[in-house]
Amino acid sequence: MLGLAHAIIHRRTTRLADVCYLQDLFTTPEAPDRGVARLLIEAVYRQAEAAGCSRAYWQTQAGNQTARALYDKVAAHSGFIVYGRDLAP
Repeated sequence: MLGLAHAIIHRRTTRLADVCYLQDLFTTPEAPDRGVARLLIEAVYRQAEAAGCSRAYWQTQAGNQTARALYDKVAAHSGFIVYGRDLAP
């Protein structure tokens, strides 16, 4: 196994059709030169389209330059900065 992707299809208040959130994308150290991350993202796109989603999206850290170099090729940066807060159970 060279990588895995975990995606969640959900509703969104700003769109009529569902959207797909790519929650996790991991690759092994051997994967970068093989294009594994790109193939996983494209597989998520195909599954999201098959499910009728109108958009696929994900988050990454601003300083993750290696990943962002790929992401800039396969998607458009929306300009949003995401804030969050962990809550006690």
